[in-house]
Amino acid sequence: MPTTDLTFPNDINVSVQIGDIIYYTPTTLNGIHNTAGTIVELGTVIAINGNTITVDYIAALPQPGDFIMFAKDRSVNMSSLLGYFAKFRIRNNSQDKAEMYSISVDTVESSK
Repeated sequence: MPTTDLTFPNDINVSVQIGDIIYYTPTTLNGIHNTAGTIVELGTVIAINGNTITVDYIAALPQPGDFIMFAKDRSVNMSSLLGYFAKFRIRNNSQDKAEMYSISVDTVESSK
């Protein structure tokens, strides 16, 4: 697959990592950015070097001014707890009184 480098003038989001999927949408400038088209999947991040992201692309390349975004690979970035035990601490660092309405935990029996 062909690759391309996307270089940004500012720091990129610290959450971007290899394996993330890059998307873009064309924009127009009328005082603010308005989406002028649909969201297009560009490809997968294969390298990050400073403000440059190397993408293994599968679609047409974005044009200057297009809005670039990314999504995490759901098969790798799961948000569930793993293991048999979990321990957590909840703190209120404020000087004001605070109330907690609920705490919940999603559990799934994984073995017997």
